Amino acid sequence: MIPEKFWSKNRFPIVYQDNEPKAVMVDMASFDKIELILDNLTRREAEPEDAFLAASGLLEKLVEEAKASPVSQDWVKDLNAI
Repeated sequence: MIPEKFWSKNRFPIVYQDNEPKAVMVDMASFDKIELILDNLTRREAEPEDAFLAASGLLEKLVEEAKASPVSQDWVKDLNAI
């Protein structure tokens, strides 16, 4: 069974203004899910691993390495190969 993709523009009606998408309407059940996720993200406490990674300078090195890498033609295949 394939799970339903929750974060999809096709799932919610889009409100247009001057032929440009401006907003998305969500039902209350979906809003409750989104609100729970956002609340959890904003209340998330820093983890020791985050501070260690930031202080080590490794994060900046990884970002630079990623920027210098060629764009994957099939990122799903590449990810599965790891």
